[in-house]
Amino acid sequence: MTELRIVLVEPLYGGNLGSVARAMGNFGLSDLVLVNPAKGIFDDPRMAPMARSAADRVRGARVVGSLAQALAEVDLALGFTTRLGKRRRDGLYLREAAVRVTEELGGNRVAAVFGREDTGLTTAELELCHWLVRIPTHPELPSCNLAQAVMLCCYELAEAERTTRAQQGRPHPVASVEQMEGMYGHFAQVLDEIGFIEEATPDRMMNEVRRIFSRRLPDPRDVRILRGILGKVQLALDRARKGLGKP
Repeated sequence: MTELRIVLVEPLYGGNLGSVARAMGNFGLSDLVLVNPAKGIFDDPRMAPMARSAADRVRGARVVGSLAQALAEVDLALGFTTRLGKRRRDGLYLREAAVRVTEELGGNRVAAVFGREDTGLTTAELELCHWLVRIPTHPELPSCNLAQAVMLCCYELAEAERTTRAQQGRPHPVASVEQMEGMYGHFAQVLDEIGFIEEATPDRMMNEVRRIFSRRLPDPRDVRILRGILGKVQLALDRARKGLGKP
């Protein structure tokens, strides 16, 4: 069974927070993490009526100061966005993502990340997510209400669990967000040292590197091997700079 965490980044309205809690309650979920919620959101008089009997989800929510903190213990992060565009072109539709999670990664700890009601998630925040997920809405009004998006996410994952035969045996382990970010930072450092990244567009090239690894999520051992290779490259560069030749 997939463990699902709902992460709300800077939620603004108590009514939406209550509705999110109710949607989670409908599907038996309780792991709610809030990143820098708006001041006074817990005192909003609309929160409790919208949550109904699921208000305990709000009272038990964990509040953190950054998205990285919210994703520290998860194995897979799904970033919900309506804007894919040039730098977000590898997004999955929600149903496809739900089936893949169930078939390939069932049993892992998954976080569904939702952005601000007015502006959504930033590119930097989406880069912390393994997959970008899109709800296939009509182009004239592509964005859903926050609670509606959470409800659809919970439903599709529950339906995939119910109808899809999960992979037998142990789930495929994937590297955590923290491990992936460490690897990406290491890649950026080495690619800069060898002159592969142009100073004018470092973010563009690292975005392409992230896209490569999002297609087939590496496991912790993969990350250790890749970082070992990067470390050897740095050692060889250091020896060359010191005139020592090959290691």
